[in-house]
Amino acid sequence: MVHKPPRLAERLLVHIVGGRDAQVIAGDLAESYEERGGGALWYWGQVLSCLLVRLSPHRRLIPDLGYDVHHAFRLIRRNPGYAFAAVLCLALGIGINTTVFSVLDGMFLRGLPLPDPGRIVTLDRDGAAPCSISEYFELRKTAKSLVKPVAVITRNTYLDVGAANEPVFIETVMANYADVLQTRPRLGRWFASTDEQPHGGLPVVISDRLWQRYFQRESNALGRTIRLEGQVYTIVGVARPEFRGVSSPASIDAWVPLASFPLNRADFDSTTDQAGPDVSVVSRLAPNFTLQQARAEIAVFDAHLRAQSKDDPRLKAALTVEPVLGFVSRRARRSIAPLALLLAGVVGIVLLIACVNVANLLLARAAVRQREMAVRLSLGASRGRLIRQTLAEGLVLAAGGAVLGLIAGFWTNQALSAWLPTSFPQAALRTVFLEINWRVAALTAAVSLLSALLFSLAPAFETARTECTPALKGDGSGSSQRTLRRRDLYAAAQVALSLVLLVSAGLLLRALDRAASIDPGFATARRVYVRLFTPGRDFTPEASTQLFTRLVENARQLPGVQDATLSFALLGFGDRNCAATGPTAPTRKLHINVVEPNYFHMMQVPLVRGAGFQPQGRPEPILPVIVNETMARTWWPGQDAVGQPIWFGCESEHQRLAGRVIGIARDSKYQALDEEPLPLYYVSTRQFWWNGYLALIVETRGETREVVEPLLALARTGGRNLRIGEVNTLESVVSLSLWYTRFYAALLGLFAALAIVLSTIGLYGVVAYSVAQRTREIGIRMALGAHRADVQWMVLARALRLTALGIGAGLLLSAAATRLLRHFLHGLSPLDPVTFTAAALAWIAISMLASYLPSLRATRVDPTVALRYE
Repeated sequence: MVHKPPRLAERLLVHIVGGRDAQVIAGDLAESYEERGGGALWYWGQVLSCLLVRLSPHRRLIPDLGYDVHHAFRLIRRNPGYAFAAVLCLALGIGINTTVFSVLDGMFLRGLPLPDPGRIVTLDRDGAAPCSISEYFELRKTAKSLVKPVAVITRNTYLDVGAANEPVFIETVMANYADVLQTRPRLGRWFASTDEQPHGGLPVVISDRLWQRYFQRESNALGRTIRLEGQVYTIVGVARPEFRGVSSPASIDAWVPLASFPLNRADFDSTTDQAGPDVSVVSRLAPNFTLQQARAEIAVFDAHLRAQSKDDPRLKAALTVEPVLGFVSRRARRSIAPLALLLAGVVGIVLLIACVNVANLLLARAAVRQREMAVRLSLGASRGRLIRQTLAEGLVLAAGGAVLGLIAGFWTNQALSAWLPTSFPQAALRTVFLEINWRVAALTAAVSLLSALLFSLAPAFETARTECTPALKGDGSGSSQRTLRRRDLYAAAQVALSLVLLVSAGLLLRALDRAASIDPGFATARRVYVRLFTPGRDFTPEASTQLFTRLVENARQLPGVQDATLSFALLGFGDRNCAATGPTAPTRKLHINVVEPNYFHMMQVPLVRGAGFQPQGRPEPILPVIVNETMARTWWPGQDAVGQPIWFGCESEHQRLAGRVIGIARDSKYQALDEEPLPLYYVSTRQFWWNGYLALIVETRGETREVVEPLLALARTGGRNLRIGEVNTLESVVSLSLWYTRFYAALLGLFAALAIVLSTIGLYGVVAYSVAQRTREIGIRMALGAHRADVQWMVLARALRLTALGIGAGLLLSAAATRLLRHFLHGLSPLDPVTFTAAALAWIAISMLASYLPSLRATRVDPTVALRYE
């Protein structure tokens, strides 16, 4: 059945629009009407749209974008295969960019989930606490640009709920915290002014996570108690799930009044002339005040503080007002900036490769449509109109890629949100909250528009350069050759860009292999540890020593345990202390480890000179000390370090502790596997008490997992006040020290694999198109006696030439780019010849695989058919 459009609407269109444009539009609408199977209402809507544009006084300023987009959709419907390939390539590139935008948005741009977040600000002194509590009270009285500034101290402490305990981050805050931030509790209330008194009640607001974990979201959680720093707090409220405090990247689990927390209480009880603890400050801009005005006022306040305390090292950095966006701490922003730059650069490369792929597809279509474009030009179409139609087609493809990219980004965000907290040891990465908000969507739209321009411009101008006479005669060889050269250049560019990622990933993998072979200087096989902490408020140094001595002795009796020892420091975890070679000599900071006397034997750290600690030693007036080789060499050059005196204590301390070197131990790693040996000294747990942190390490006879539960059960016998931290193997600790390099290697490896897949598809398309264009030539060659092997090699050689061009450019780019990875290469050269050669050979092999099928197809050309090809 033939469907004819409404005659009145058709006549109206022809009469008002008139001329050839009316005939073209009417013809297109009639064709679409027939395809739809009718639809008078739809047809009238299209006609009215055309009439509105025609009758508009600004119609000459309005490109007929609707018609061009409609035409693009018709072309895509006729060739869905190429459109699917193009949209899929763009979706991969745009989807990855969307995910990375979400990560970067959470790090640097996202405000707090509160009303009017753009006016929430914090004081910053280059990552350090901006002022003391006394200076805060002075600021609170004088500041006019800030609304009742709030003092905040973020603490890392232990939470006790019943028999369970875990380390948590809490914020100790002033009572007006919730009022200034305008946050409401999910359950209960926030703090009242009476809670702010130093000896008031002990209320606590807990996070939604704690409410779920310990109270199963029951409303009767209000009024129940938890312990923080050994002090009992009563739950008065539960925060909303989206609110995680103002101390990002730390995720806060509890809030208590600042004056009630034990570590702060002593400062509030002290005399008023003392500065008190350092605090962070958060507030809102006052009405009618801008950020610049607040900064000017705070600069005056900072100058006043500097005038009062000229020699205070705290005031070295300037005090500034910063909006609370992403990571609040400037130091955290700086630490994560290299990762952000790497992510942005890598996904940009992947998107560029995807755009080049789509440009190649459009160039191939432009060559196929030369005759159609010549007909359009002959009928009076302008070259600008042809360019616009090609750009519209690219815009439609980019829109499809953007939609699929947003969907892929949403799924990826969901997966990463579940994976990051359990897979990353760095808190800054674990606490990134991923979401698709308006900024991410706007950036995705901008990237899509940019992509459309990138991959559409070359095909558009190629279309506009169509020569009518040769194209209408079927002789488009000049244009075809020009298109082939441009596609060859694009394919080589894809190889170059993907080679940069491949070389970078290869360097990091080689660096990991190199670092894994580094000897840490102590035994790691079959060693398991549990981290323990005895808080000073609950344990005296003597009680702590007795408890740890009992635990290590009982650990030796556990089934499957061969020996046990204690150590304060583990790889990546340690501390420093002041030391000097004389009682009044200038002090230097030294790394310290407090160990059980049998540590050196069990951990296979040999003593190269002198003696070890006595197993039953009692405190002595002169502290026995063992130093490592580096300290012995740098502190007493040309002398025997054994027997040398050493004093401990910083210059501000009136009395220093005297010690004497009794032995020299072999150097071992302290902070990281790739570090140069650091000066380090050891003291015995029987002679010296440090800060309550010790790791109970056991050497097992068999599988390490068999002693984990008995070891934890033993630790729990220390009582509820003994804090139990992580349980892990020393092999895992050594591996964890390389996590940053491993993360970069995995990231670059993933993106390199994706880039290689896209580039391989592009190279395959170029070679296959070349074979199709040269079918007649190949037929003639074979008719004249060319062997199939010669034809196949001709095709493969073309792919090799493109690959060689891309490899040459890619190696130059890689030589410049890999210098940015110098800090993660563990001594490996950024120009490592093995990696560069392996990457180049890998791409040669990939190009052979990509061009094998087209070359095989070329050998199967029938000369008889090929000669009749045209």
